[in-house]
Amino acid sequence: MTKFQKEIMDMAREREKRREKVESVDSVDETYEAKEAMDEFFGLAKAAVSAYNEGSGKKVISIYRLPQELLTLFLNLPGKRMGFCIIGPERFVVFLNDIPNGILVLGQKKQSAATVGQILSKARQLIKITCLKSANGFIFKDNTGATLDREDIMKHIISWVSE
Repeated sequence: MTKFQKEIMDMAREREKRREKVESVDSVDETYEAKEAMDEFFGLAKAAVSAYNEGSGKKVISIYRLPQELLTLFLNLPGKRMGFCIIGPERFVVFLNDIPNGILVLGQKKQSAATVGQILSKARQLIKITCLKSANGFIFKDNTGATLDREDIMKHIISWVSE
């Protein structure tokens, strides 16, 4: 059996275990606690950035909260939005709360000063996460409806931004 097959089998076992523990999800409305979900991701991202920098022996990536005024002014996002960014040597990622009950994760490669031509390039959507509130906290789902593990999401984001 190859490593690939073993990883797929392990994934299947984990998903089946999760299906057995079906959580009841409260109905989601437009007034869900966006701050709570974003704070959960920010705390996890902060721990991941710290662990990566500790592992590398130097400050390679950093994390910053984005002030609401910045999002309103520069990104022209209406309403009370919140977000944070993770900045690596060559790439950066921005987490934004997305109305009504989601988190939008955008990523972009940094442009070097020597780049000629188009100065601004479009950020790419890395993932869109739907947040559902349950009795035990939040349940995160991707655009296909599959349940996401927030730690797995963060591992992939840190891997991408640190390349």
